Amino acid sequence: MLADFQQALADLTASPELCQAVRDDERALVGYELGERERQRLLGIARHPGMAAACTVYRMNRLAPLAMNVRATLHALGGAMRPQVHAYWRAHPRGHAHFFIEADRFCGWLKERVAAGDDMPREARQALAHDHAVVQAALAASLTQGGPMPA
Repeated sequence: MLADFQQALADLTASPELCQAVRDDERALVGYELGERERQRLLGIARHPGMAAACTVYRMNRLAPLAMNVRATLHALGGAMRPQVHAYWRAHPRGHAHFFIEADRFCGWLKERVAAGDDMPREARQALAHDHAVVQAALAASLTQGGPMPA
């Protein structure tokens, strides 16, 4: 049960939507094997006003590798940047600690969306091609220097 409690806590932190769902109806925790004490603690955490700050910090940590490594792409996306990033986070709810791996994964995900017909401005596609090439080179260099292996 402890592992499920820890997973639920991580999931709550990563998802403001899940926090709201738990606030609205505690049955949103149904997928986790929890004791009554654990369930009550998670309900208290989800309902605590500070949880919004925890979710924000988590999201900023997820945004950092993208802002640092694919800045031109994010800028070129303009008003579509926020929905695209949020869609990426929904598709990949777990970030990667290695900034280049996370940025590479985001670029690959965006390229898949474009290939599937997602409308993206020409400037954004050009920026994406450039940013992705730079990220891939940096990732390859980091891995040959004894860095972490991609997950």
